[in-house]
Amino acid sequence: MKRYNFIDFWRGITIIAMIIYHTIYDLEAFYGFEIKSNLYYFQQYICWSFIFIAGLSLNFSKNYSKKTMILILISVAITVATYLYSPENVILFGVIHFFASAFLIESLVGEKIKKIDPLKGLIISSILFIILKNIYYGEILFGLIKLSPALYKPNLFFLGLPSKDFYSADYFPIIPWIFLFYAGYFSYNFLKLEKKEASNNFINIMGRHSLVIYFLHQVIIVIALRLIFGY
Repeated sequence: MKRYNFIDFWRGITIIAMIIYHTIYDLEAFYGFEIKSNLYYFQQYICWSFIFIAGLSLNFSKNYSKKTMILILISVAITVATYLYSPENVILFGVIHFFASAFLIESLVGEKIKKIDPLKGLIISSILFIILKNIYYGEILFGLIKLSPALYKPNLFFLGLPSKDFYSADYFPIIPWIFLFYAGYFSYNFLKLEKKEASNNFINIMGRHSLVIYFLHQVIIVIALRLIFGY
């Protein structure tokens, strides 16, 4: 079986980083640990990588409808499970919710996206992502433009316009992340990746099964921490 080993490796490294990050998060949220290191950029690397790779993978992915349905079901399961386990840390629109939305959007507009010149598409999507990066904080263009609070009152959190009372422990709205997703898609034309015989090293194997690992890793972390700490 031939694979894009570079993508599998990158995805595998990122899934390992995510497991480390969520372990630290759980230690802080549920066991009173105080990790003094600022993990913001570590967390940003993880989410940027997953979303960029997902967009990049559109170039050789098929059957969006099946993938979308799987992601929707997983999203619902994540919301229900987090609410039941810890309501104050519920995930209402996390990264998997975003992926479900992104693949749904791709299934609707994918043919039009394919007609866009790759260089123009990469430049435009990258610029829009940078400009709109902080839209869910009420600002765009690095805080130079403040948006009207009226835009956020309807609580269109899935679009990146959450109300003041909205909270999601993991939050990746369609805007701005859809533009990073498509930046990944358009970048394929410039990366010159080649398929080779699939690598069976540990990291690449994890990369090939990243969705299953994502779905199960928090459960495993919770069980492991309970066994260690006894509660």
